[in-house]
Amino acid sequence: MGCSSDLFEDHDVLMLFDTKLDGIELPDSDIHQALGVVNLQADDWFEPFDSDAARDPDRGFRH
Repeated sequence: MGCSSDLFEDHDVLMLFDTKLDGIELPDSDIHQALGVVNLQADDWFEPFDSDAARDPDRGFRH
């Protein structure tokens, strides 16, 4: 997968575009539970996977 494995935690989001997996984003769906995926609902897309390792928002930026 080239550099995408360095840029993304995982590629579960790509399953949202597979029509055979329709509903996978719903935590109560059988597919979701069987595969053990997380953060597929749109409201969760920008939540960090590992909040302990997340960048401190008060850290500022280099110029």
